[in-house]
Amino acid sequence: MSLVLSESNLPMNKLRLLAPIILAVLASCGTKDGAENTQVESISFSYQIDTVYIDAKDEFLFLNMGLYISDYDPKTDLLYNLNPQTSRMEVIDMKKGELLEIIQYDQDGPNSVKEMFTSGTKITDSGEKWFTDYRSIIHLNAAGEKVGQFRLSNASFSGDTLPDKMEIDGMGKINRSGKYFVSHYGDYLLDGEGLQGLAILDLEQLSKRLIKLDVFQSLEKYELSSPDGERAGARAGERSFITLTETEILHSNSAHNRLLSLNLESGEYREIKLASEFLPDEKPGLYPKKANSLEQFDEFHTLKKQEVTFGPWSHDDERGYFWRISRERNGGSAADPIFSFFITVLDSGLNQIAETELDEGDALPFEGLPSLSFFRKGDLYMFLNLEDELAFVRLKPNFKDE
Repeated sequence: MSLVLSESNLPMNKLRLLAPIILAVLASCGTKDGAENTQVESISFSYQIDTVYIDAKDEFLFLNMGLYISDYDPKTDLLYNLNPQTSRMEVIDMKKGELLEIIQYDQDGPNSVKEMFTSGTKITDSGEKWFTDYRSIIHLNAAGEKVGQFRLSNASFSGDTLPDKMEIDGMGKINRSGKYFVSHYGDYLLDGEGLQGLAILDLEQLSKRLIKLDVFQSLEKYELSSPDGERAGARAGERSFITLTETEILHSNSAHNRLLSLNLESGEYREIKLASEFLPDEKPGLYPKKANSLEQFDEFHTLKKQEVTFGPWSHDDERGYFWRISRERNGGSAADPIFSFFITVLDSGLNQIAETELDEGDALPFEGLPSLSFFRKGDLYMFLNLEDELAFVRLKPNFKDE
């Protein structure tokens, strides 16, 4: 059953009670592969789901990239959504649920906020704005004046040296203070060595650290490919995610129920292995990996997407919790699948404190997982393109002790 997108059909007093999952206290116990298992006795909570609609004021908002380039600023309660092709910034007042203003930034010249293709936006606590680009970072002060542009290279950032052919991905994350930029680095050529690890750039000291990770090799077995010459040799692999706070990096992927926690200051990290009561802790990978045509590639890719997929972690800054939505096919056919959605919650120490399957009537209306989610005043907002209109599916958790 799909979620009915209507305020009248989804009243705010509609509660779904999540039965508590009582787990043995296993915090920080070593597992046989060296990772920590951080399950503890879970908490009990209820939730409400509704839909929030945004009044675009007769403007056509940029929704083509799923709000991937946007940033929600909790200090001002504003959502900033940038069109990377035109450098037009749409500012959404989340309290009023409407478009507040449009800012047109320069695309050329000394004050441009675009070099090749804008990949992200961050509004800092002080009101400064950072724009990440394909291979650079652009800095505006609180007055909107361009005060810096830095290439993601050895020349701009001192410290660890990027090896030959290695590049830092411009689609990284900047934390709310504007002190750190974190992204993947590696060899991005089609026949290259692939991802190698994380690059941590100190934007105040203009220095960098490169932390090599071996997790990417374990994802190679899931890659689906088509013959070279068609779509330049199409590839479909697993996604690696970066969730950034003021003190740490959470690194995870879509195939494994585990994560890495890295300290932003020291670079030290630990691996945490989670355990699900509802889902396999690793994608089975039972779909064919080699397609002989584009049609077959699409067919196999459909099967791939029906296996368990773990989403990125979203940080609830008010409670200090981390939330993740995952999904897996639980019925229907390959051509017409039915999916179940699952929520996992970690506390600030990355202990798993809750896990539940959403009720059938609350199945989320996404083709996959939400392209953007963020917490606003303790509620989880998930972007929804509703017939080219901006909306959000909102999940409001209610904990017993609140």
